[in-house]
Amino acid sequence: MSLSPEPDTLTPAPAHSSWGRRAAAIYLALVALAFVLLFYELASGRRGLGSVALSVLTAPWSAGLALVAQALAPHLPAGVLRALGFLLAAAAALLNARILYGVAARAERDARGAR
Repeated sequence: MSLSPEPDTLTPAPAHSSWGRRAAAIYLALVALAFVLLFYELASGRRGLGSVALSVLTAPWSAGLALVAQALAPHLPAGVLRALGFLLAAAAALLNARILYGVAARAERDARGAR
């Protein structure tokens, strides 16, 4: 029985990972599509799946953002609150993209190291 060394999970993700770039780019394209759908819904005055899609794509941060929005709602005008919501959703999406990049980059590193 041979003991293989444990993978080093605490090292930073590789800086130039094609898997990481691809995963982050696909995720950010989906987020951009959700933003476009949300803007269309706001412009047409209809409710639809844009906000749901954006909430799902920015999970788990979207739950915290909803709490922030509830706390700020009585104190800010609707336009400012909406703009703040867009900025916070974009920040959450960028954070998720960075996490996805790291996960995919480590998977690529482990897959190439196993060959």
